[in-house]
Amino acid sequence: MLNLPVFERDAEAFSSALNRERYHYLAGLTPTLPLTALYADFRHLFNEDTFGELLEAEVEPRPKRLLLAFTGTHFLESRASAYTEQLAAQESALQVVWDDQGLPYRSVGVRIANEPDARRRHALDASRRAALATLNPLREERHRTLLESVHALGQSSYVAFYDQLHELSLADLTKAAQHFLAATERVYFDALDELLGTIGLARADAQPCDLAWLFRGRPFDAQFGARALLPTLYRTLRVLGVDLQEQPNIVLDTEPRPLKHPGAHCVPLAIPEEIRVVLLPGGGHQDYAALFQALGVAEYYAHRERTSRFAQRWLGDCSVPESYGLLLQHLLTDSRWLREYLGFAQPVDYCRIAFFERLYQVRRCATQLLYEQELHRAEDYEALAQRYVELFTRHLGIEHAPEPFLAEAEDGLYTAHRLRAWIFEAQHRRYLQKEYDEEWFRLPRVGRFLRDLWRESHQHSVEELARFMGYSGLDLRPLTDELLASVG
Repeated sequence: MLNLPVFERDAEAFSSALNRERYHYLAGLTPTLPLTALYADFRHLFNEDTFGELLEAEVEPRPKRLLLAFTGTHFLESRASAYTEQLAAQESALQVVWDDQGLPYRSVGVRIANEPDARRRHALDASRRAALATLNPLREERHRTLLESVHALGQSSYVAFYDQLHELSLADLTKAAQHFLAATERVYFDALDELLGTIGLARADAQPCDLAWLFRGRPFDAQFGARALLPTLYRTLRVLGVDLQEQPNIVLDTEPRPLKHPGAHCVPLAIPEEIRVVLLPGGGHQDYAALFQALGVAEYYAHRERTSRFAQRWLGDCSVPESYGLLLQHLLTDSRWLREYLGFAQPVDYCRIAFFERLYQVRRCATQLLYEQELHRAEDYEALAQRYVELFTRHLGIEHAPEPFLAEAEDGLYTAHRLRAWIFEAQHRRYLQKEYDEEWFRLPRVGRFLRDLWRESHQHSVEELARFMGYSGLDLRPLTDELLASVG
């Protein structure tokens, strides 16, 4: 019989140990991600018997579902851990030869985004994709293992397992994704052609790496100086009544390292006592956006109650913290915030590119949701690679290559959580503007409201939070309307 207190104690110890290894790997402090031994040490948490005992346990429905999702997910991950470990080590060692020197594979994306010559961008990206392709056989084995292992838990399919235990309402979310793609298609393609023209490219000649250069926004670097990044972040939160410099439980790691993963990541090592935020600086406004987004997630974890049980502190609807990250990130497209905090007198041209990037990201997320459902229901990898090319080329308007068809997919349908977060963030922000002020980011009372949400919202899904704010549930219209108005 399952001893729930002991299970939760060990689950927390495992989660902390796992995230510590993830932090070291993401931060570029170690080249390996040693998972196999860790899963072996905690094998009693992740087996068919434990999953079955949780199913029969007398636990309240919500914590029970979260614990089942936790155990089931890590059961699958434990089965695939040897492949994950090999992929991590091989990716760390992977080099791309460029200008007669070897570049760490992970640093190539930053180099591409900062390369002004389109021909050189295309050549460097081709080299990156060739390196990526060498890992695909191992990715295929890992993916096949995940799909097969779900049946040992008595589940019908990988997709159904995550849809049910995370209450994703996948059928409705898929319809919303399809609706968004249709509703924004004309505006997106018109803006795409116009913005590609500003860098001298026609759509037929462009590649996804050209959007990386466009979104990098180097003409605006003067307004987004590296030295001003942390002071701007501190000031923004301080006005809301959150003094990040007085939060010792949030540690920022912004040092560049060759093996550091691109972008920004929030990694809780102990909740709420030790939250790490990792950023690989790439330059300009994207560093601001990435760090603001990761801090929004970090504040959610940093405000947990220490005395709460494991499921309340560590588990929950992943869309909720993602939405808080997007809420802070959105400030980087608010012309009033830009003028006040960065002295950006004329942000019109920047905001047009920034809003187009947001439209692109949401369309990409919607496309990925459609694609990943097909990916996780099939194992014909040659056909899936071509399906990736077809879907992403059709919806994003630029010819895609097949090599990233597995590397860009996220475990556990996490893309669904991202899309739900995008939808709810627009609703949340509209609520703040209506109930408080268009310039809600100036008001300490909004900070008090947010801190209350950070403390309590782990108990709720984004659908429940949307209903609390007066909506009938998740509603795509605020996000769609905003992007159509801002980009069109």
